[in-house]
Amino acid sequence: MDLEAENRKEPEILFTHLMEGIGLALDLKGGRMFITDFGGSVYSANLDESNRRTLLFAEGNLTGIAYAEVPSGY
Repeated sequence: MDLEAENRKEPEILFTHLMEGIGLALDLKGGRMFITDFGGSVYSANLDESNRRTLLFAEGNLTGIAYAEVPSGY
């Protein structure tokens, strides 16, 4: 018996209508997520799914996304 499997939650769909979702980056401190799709769009939302926004739309093929915090002064 796999105890870890027993405690797993069912997957939850947070974003729909993506053109083949391809990237996910999390800003855990800021409580945000960033999503890309293969159609070249970039989206953001709070981790609770609120404040959904399209940042870029149909900019060409994207294959992922990364989030980095840059210290002030750079």
